[in-house]
Amino acid sequence: MELPKPIKDFVQRFSQLPGLGPRQTTRLVFWLLHQKEETQREFYHTFANLFFQTQTCPNCFFISEKNNSEDKLCEICRDRQRDHSTICVVEKETDLISIENTNKYRGVYHILGGLISEIDTAERQKLTIPHLLARIKKSANSPHKIKEVILALNPTSEGNLTIYYLEKAIRELNLDIKITKLGRGLPHGGEVEFADAETLVNALEGRK
Repeated sequence: MELPKPIKDFVQRFSQLPGLGPRQTTRLVFWLLHQKEETQREFYHTFANLFFQTQTCPNCFFISEKNNSEDKLCEICRDRQRDHSTICVVEKETDLISIENTNKYRGVYHILGGLISEIDTAERQKLTIPHLLARIKKSANSPHKIKEVILALNPTSEGNLTIYYLEKAIRELNLDIKITKLGRGLPHGGEVEFADAETLVNALEGRK
């Protein structure tokens, strides 16, 4: 049978989300349609706010809530109590959240937005690697000179390839920066996002 076009469009669009397929999305759309009008309105406004009330930090690329000031930096980058001489480089926002939830790391972050792939070379153009290198170079003449870069990337083939690329690029800056990687704790093929707090703390403290 042919579903109404608005439902088909919803299923097609939302099936692209991680963890959702056509079957789950179809169940979701009918569940939403059977809710009270007030509930539907709340979902609508929540979804709209997700796009219109958030902004990307131009420094680390984390997502934060929009404010009335012209300062678009996120809360972490604005915090003067943080150690701005240490940058923890992660693949995505959820990795940052996992590390931050350990309450053990007090430096700042940089989100790459993905990893380098040998297969999809075009994807490399979307990564924020040039911004990271520019950020490091700019800090060389500031009070918050970057002294250490922690490469907190997943121990996968793509993660290791990205680490190799970043190590080489940072060393070529000739700025005498310490480059460290997460220590033992994360199993090969594991993901930072899903590691428990104790594992992440051990990996951070054992970095080398």
